[in-house]
Amino acid sequence: MIHPSFIILVYMVITISILGSGGTVPTVTRNLPSTAIQCDGKLFLFDCGEGTQTQIVKAKLSIGKLEGIYISHMHGDHVMGLPGLLMTLGQVPRDRPLQISGPNGLADFIECNRRFLGFQHPFPLDIREIEGGTVFKDDQIKIDAGPAEHSCFTLAYALNEHERPGRFLIEEAQKLGIPSGPMFGRLQTGETVSLEDGRKITPDQVLGPPRRGRKVVYATDTQPCDSVARMAHGADVLIHDGMFDDELRDQAKLKKHSTVVQAARIAKRAKVNRLILTHVSSRYYHDRPLLQQARKVFPATNMARDLMEIDVPMYQ
Repeated sequence: MIHPSFIILVYMVITISILGSGGTVPTVTRNLPSTAIQCDGKLFLFDCGEGTQTQIVKAKLSIGKLEGIYISHMHGDHVMGLPGLLMTLGQVPRDRPLQISGPNGLADFIECNRRFLGFQHPFPLDIREIEGGTVFKDDQIKIDAGPAEHSCFTLAYALNEHERPGRFLIEEAQKLGIPSGPMFGRLQTGETVSLEDGRKITPDQVLGPPRRGRKVVYATDTQPCDSVARMAHGADVLIHDGMFDDELRDQAKLKKHSTVVQAARIAKRAKVNRLILTHVSSRYYHDRPLLQQARKVFPATNMARDLMEIDVPMYQ
């Protein structure tokens, strides 16, 4: 019998924290837009509405683990929390650079606030004004940006986990005479091992087909559009603008936002696993009618709630 401790499970935890689910105007239950994603000790922040750093504290997240900030567009409800967060980060021991990516105007916004507010950051800021493409990549994930459609230039973001090794085939390992123990783990992490009889065993001999990585897409503010549908294709979680109920679709079109039904149609078209509706208008004290509308089109829908946590399960 093979003891399970001999096999290393290559598994990265991905957790989404909704820090702000409101739109334009905060309410007592909805802060301005911001979403954090944790990936094995690294924290990535998408948008930074006013009050975001307080929400980070409430969510018990560590700003010291912040790896990058990704801004969708330069409207105030998405960026006004950035100066305060940077001031606080200046008080936290840190020497590695902080990447901040977003549309044109981001660098001027940060510099103007730094100059007038007088805050210092003893670590380098890696500010990137972008129109799309890959904005972050390491050995576990990459983050891509692409256009959404709003009243100003706006970016949507996709966090993609890299393809993962296949399942360890214990029976195949036993047939090859591999002794149970550390060699199992070494093979699963991609290392070739040598047996006592001189044979070399490569990972492909004992691993099943590679397993696709997980994907989370963040798209707000936006009206329903082809570019977001393409980016979100096959996503595990799509976090999408759902500002209005469907009776206000004319107003949504005028303001270049989405109704909850339009967002649900994008989720269905993109074949995502789960839809989270965010950027909810302050006019809705009770959002159950919005959720009911969306679920008629796409049942796997939830309304975002401030401080909600969503674990993204691994493919087996």
